[in-house]
Amino acid sequence: MYYFTSDLHLGNNYNLILNKRPFKDYKQFERYLVKTWNSQVDGNDIIYVIGDLVDCHNKDNDTWKKSLNIVKKINSKIILIMGNNEERVVKYFFNNDFEAFRQYCLKLGYLDVKYHDKIKIKHRAFYLTHKPINHSKTMLTLFGHSHNAMGIYKSFGFNIGCDLSHFHLYDENDIMHFLDMKTNFWDKDENLKLI
Repeated sequence: MYYFTSDLHLGNNYNLILNKRPFKDYKQFERYLVKTWNSQVDGNDIIYVIGDLVDCHNKDNDTWKKSLNIVKKINSKIILIMGNNEERVVKYFFNNDFEAFRQYCLKLGYLDVKYHDKIKIKHRAFYLTHKPINHSKTMLTLFGHSHNAMGIYKSFGFNIGCDLSHFHLYDENDIMHFLDMKTNFWDKDENLKLI
């Protein structure tokens, strides 16, 4: 089964405060994620982290190294979709060499690292990308970046940010439920077209 999340910003207390996450520090947050995710997944599953697994704002911030090691604690495969924070890691620490960063992550245990991806869930195609502005024009998009500011629904897809799921992973059934809600309710609601 596929699982989805984004915008964890591990290794940083600032995002806990900014997003009003109910943890005393980033270490407690990470322990909670590991316990919660491992209760949801097994070794046959794939978690897509759709950007900003790590937090990196400048070349003096190397907490990303420790944060990437979460992969070793999870009982599932992880594919990392690049977010703006991973892009800064590539810029500041890998001399803009995406492939070097990708190889670094593969050695840690990631199944893959990509800028975007396309998958099928129950015969329905979805595009995975971090920023909603980069959404697909031809298929629904699973995205992050906006944390909880945009809500779950957009006409072009669904925000799978961790703040919207109380830090649980969304699974394929959740995505299909969102699709059903979009088709039968959200797309028909004139008030939602204003946002």
